[in-house]
Amino acid sequence: MLDKTFKALGLIERITATIGAIFLLVIMLVVFGDVVMRYLFNSPFSWAYDLIALYLMAGVFFLVLSDAYAANAHVNVDIVQQRLPPAGIRVTELVTCVVGIAVFSLIAWFGWQRAADSFRAGDVMAGAIPWPMWPSIALAPFGATMLALRLAASFVGNLLSLVTGRDLTPLPASHVTAEGGTFE
Repeated sequence: MLDKTFKALGLIERITATIGAIFLLVIMLVVFGDVVMRYLFNSPFSWAYDLIALYLMAGVFFLVLSDAYAANAHVNVDIVQQRLPPAGIRVTELVTCVVGIAVFSLIAWFGWQRAADSFRAGDVMAGAIPWPMWPSIALAPFGATMLALRLAASFVGNLLSLVTGRDLTPLPASHVTAEGGTFE
């Protein structure tokens, strides 16, 4: 059951991370096109800043949150974990998951409410193009929801690993080098 949950969540994370990467590519293309239009034709895109700031940057950040956590590609202060046995590391991971679930569930809850309110009100951005605000607003709670789900799955995996003594969820990689020292 846990394996299926991790696989399903991993599939969704890969899809959202791919969309985030596409958003990054679109940012680069729009900025390049805007620079060309500005300096060669003195006619920049009036919509470029709004599109990038409102949708694409938010997508690049929030669509990869959960995937980054799953890959241990986030900022991690592990000075305490380096000195703990595996069971102690599991306990610190459980605490991290509980705090993270609480924080990101709140972000998701209030974010979804705000996005729904924006949708119902028909909020648009004042500018050259009246961009609807709700898709941009919904990116934050979507990313927070995905991360809360990943943290919940990680919590269950670490708890079962701690209770059974089997590595059902891998421990985070240590920062110990081949010489036995840390990277610091």
